[in-house]
This record gives sequence, structure tokens and C-alpha cells, in this order.
Amino acid sequence: MDSAQAKRVSKACDACKLRKVKCNGQERCQQCSHLGLRCVYSVSNKTRSQGKRGRIITEYKNKTSTKSITSPPILPAIAGQVALPQWGTNLRVVDSSPIEPGFQYDQSFFLDLIHDYMEGVYPVQPVITEAELREYIASMDVDQELRTFVCAFGACTLNLTRAGDNRTDEVLHDIEALTNYAISTLKPVYKTFRSSVIRAMSSMFIHNCLMTMSASDAAFHYIRDAITAVQLLRIDNADTMVQLSPPERSRRQRLYWQSYIHERFVAILDYRAAILPPLNALPEADPNIPLQVHDGFIQIIKLFRLLDPEFVQNWLGSQGNVTSTWIEEKTRELDGDEEGIAREMANLSTMQRADLAITREWLRTLIWRMAMGKSLLSSKSSKECLSLLFPVRLSQNLRQQVTSMSRHDIEVHGSSIVQKLFEITDTISDVLIHVPAVTLEETSLRIDDFLFILDFVLQFPTLDATRRGILLEKLERLQSLFPEVVSNASSPNLPIELQSPTTDPWYQVAQSKIGPDAEVDPAGLQDLAPLPYMGHSQHHPNAHQHAATWNHISRRLSMAQFPVS
Repeated sequence: MDSAQAKRVSKACDACKLRKVKCNGQERCQQCSHLGLRCVYSVSNKTRSQGKRGRIITEYKNKTSTKSITSPPILPAIAGQVALPQWGTNLRVVDSSPIEPGFQYDQSFFLDLIHDYMEGVYPVQPVITEAELREYIASMDVDQELRTFVCAFGACTLNLTRAGDNRTDEVLHDIEALTNYAISTLKPVYKTFRSSVIRAMSSMFIHNCLMTMSASDAAFHYIRDAITAVQLLRIDNADTMVQLSPPERSRRQRLYWQSYIHERFVAILDYRAAILPPLNALPEADPNIPLQVHDGFIQIIKLFRLLDPEFVQNWLGSQGNVTSTWIEEKTRELDGDEEGIAREMANLSTMQRADLAITREWLRTLIWRMAMGKSLLSSKSSKECLSLLFPVRLSQNLRQQVTSMSRHDIEVHGSSIVQKLFEITDTISDVLIHVPAVTLEETSLRIDDFLFILDFVLQFPTLDATRRGILLEKLERLQSLFPEVVSNASSPNLPIELQSPTTDPWYQVAQSKIGPDAEVDPAGLQDLAPLPYMGHSQHHPNAHQHAATWNHISRRLSMAQFPVS
């Protein structure tokens, strides 16, 4: 053995020594694997240089990425890229292509988004930490893959945290521009492709933005790309995971469950097959993330575990296992321990509680709809999940819950939460149309709850035109079916001429939805005279006045045009 071989190799690789971080001493250490660095164990004992971590990583990448690779590439080298490494090596090829001319987003732009990311994105997608974001942003100018990720992060953060008046045309332009850049520069898969957390999260962020843009096919492509990256990380393999540190193992488990949740939602929304099975265990505790974030994420995982392979297959209609027993079992699984759930919810933020509350009601709606599809419902059933009137009670409960939530707490969850609210509202409207109440007063109460939820949902700008049109059609159908119904919120005991449009729910919904090109001025509709009273109801002592009130509303709605695009 020569003298070079006789020297004892240092326990820390060169990159970890430079960054002053702990190295696990494996052939390809955990730190280098995570950051995509070349893992080299040098026999020299050079003094470690000083400086900020981001600068050190950049310098190290610049040094190692330009070293020649002895094995010839399988494919011709691409301009601006380092030659492809030999199959089986542990290198992440750093694409050091310069930033394209016209790229207008500098590091400061993305650094300014970190606070919003930690407040509105990380609690529901707890994978990439603030420290990692800062490192990636510091290296984005010299690493194309990191630049792609940073742009995807920026687009997703803007998409989830800019709502209402803050969702300006400029913001929408930035979201689309950053999403398009991330898509166009996402690293192609060559023979030497190695999966990474960065790759999975880049595709996940792109998927999130495309969902809001109603580009469902493209969004489906990128959620599947993220799932492929997750599967290649072998997170479901115990032998692979045991080699990781506990924090990294927990982080990858969260990545897996996040992919599972997104895919399950798409499977239900767009009737697509799901391929990622649930993990056998929940993510391990991680001292590196806030306890509230960890607990909230665990709760949303528990809800989505309900959407197991059998549930999805039943929803897609590929098997006929939907029975009364199955419906009751799923309902019990969803309800769980109410007192325990209440205690767990109390420790969460209002944003987390909003997500969990609406998701729970959405899942109840899905179960009820499957029961309805199999003709398992009855108006006389003592089981709420098998009752025809369940959505009516759901609307009352949902109204109470959303009243206690701020719109920001809901909007921060993006288009997915709006889609859930749409499914719930659409189901409620169908029951009101097809299962009329016995009395006029009961119908009034039902429609009052429905109008509150409908108006709440229609105000979300991310509700697409097709679903908006469906709800508006249901609104007009209900109004035509029940012209003599009086909503409590309409202040029916006041004379018509004294009723304020602000207390008239039909008027509120109609006025807020009339487009700028409507033929009728909304302000002038309140001056219309009521239509003549054509009948009498025995169900309400003030039926004559109530009928006049609703005929008045009917006339207003009939003259209003409801845009659907």
C-alpha cells in the first residue's frame, strides 16, 4: 500500500468541512445528497475558509461543476451545460447557464416573499424551510435548477398569499410569468437523472399555480411529475429511510404525504386514477419545524387518509362496494372522537382550522353523494349520512363555521378550498331543488342558509367561470321554484318600500353578480313595483305580504343578466 493510500481519510467530506456542518461520513453524505453537491473526501488537511453559507456553497459548486469527467457522455453535450456524468455516479449536474436576457426577477424579489411563504404556504406544505430557501436564492444566479425552483416557489407564494385587492393584474402577470419560466427551464430527464426534494417541490409548486389557472390537464402532468420524483426517492422503503437523519426522514415523509393529498384531491375533482398509496405511518416528530405546523399537517393527513384506494375506486365507479354499511363506516371514521378533534383544533391557527373544517364538510358531502348515487338515501333514515336532508343540516353547520373565519384564512389555501366549497354549495342547491320542505317557513330557513353560502363562494375570484355559471343557474332555478318563499334575512315584516337592499339576500346576490354590461342598472331595480299577488298561502300569517316581497325580488332577478364567464 503506497503512502497516499495509507493516509487516514477525514470523517467529513470537503463540502461539509467548508460549510462547517455535520457530515455523516457516508459514501455520499446526507448534506451533499440534499443540496445536490459533489461529495468528495479529500486526504488533505486544509484550513476551512470563512464566509456566509450561501457564498461557500456557490463557490464550491463553481469549483466542482467545472471539473472534467473522465467517462464520455452518453449523449452529446448541450450548450451551456456540463457534460453528462457516467451512469450510477452521485453527481447532480449543475447547469451553470447564465440568466437569460430579460429575466426581470432578482434575488431581492424572492427574498421579500419569504415572510409570506412562511406565513401562508409553509404551514400547509411544510417541506422547504426558510434557511434552505435563503440558500437556494443565494445560488440561483449560478445554478439553473435552483433558479427553476426559486421561480416556482415565487409563483406559488404569490398565488396563495395574494387575494382580494392584493391580487392585482401585476400580481397575476408575475404568477404566470414565473410559472412559465419554471416550466420552460425544468430540468429534462436524461439517463443520469437523479431525483431530489427540489425537483419534487418544483413540480408541486407548478401544479398548484396551474390548478388556479384552470389548466387541469397541465396541472395533472406536474403532480404526476412530482409523484415520480417522490417515488424515486424511495420514501416508502424502510431500508432507504433508516439511513437518513430523523429530521430529514420526517421531512421526506411530509413530502410524500403532501404529494398524496394533492393527488387524491385531483382524483376526486377531475375523476382521475390515483397511483400513490398512503404511507404506513404518519410523519415523525421534527424539532426543526413549529409544533403547530406539524400538528396541523398531521390533522389534514388524517382526513385525507379517508380517501384510500377503495374510496377512490368507489368514487370513480370502478367497483360497486358502496353499501349502507360502508357509508356508515366511512362516516364514523371521518367523525372520530369529537372531543379529541376539538382539543386538537384549538391549538391550531385560524388558517389551519379553516382548511380542516371545510375539508371535513367536503368529505361528508362526497360520502353522501356516493350514497345518493347508489339509492341508499331515505328521508326517514335515522342515520344522518343516509338522510336525504343531510346537506340541509350541513349548510347550517357550514354557515356557522365560515362566519367565524376570515376570507384570508380561506383564500390562502388556493383554488382547492374554493373547489371544495363549490362541491358543497352545489350539493345543497340540488337538495333544495329536488327535496322541497313541508312548510314555507322551513323552506325560507333553508334558502336563507343557502344564499349566505352561495354569496360567500361567488365572491372568490379563483372560482372558474364554468362552476360560477352552474351555481348561478341553480340560483335562478330556486328563485323560480319558490317565488312565495320569504327569507328571514329579507326583513319581511317591514313594508316593501322600507326594505333596504342590504338586508335582502336575493338582491345582494343578484346585484353583486350583474356584470358591467348588464342591460339593467342594479341601482334601479329596487324601484320596481311588486307584481300583483296571485294566491294565498296557509303556511304563514303574512303570506300576502311575503308573496309580494318575493314577486318583487323575482322581477328584479328576471331583469338581471348573470354573466358566466
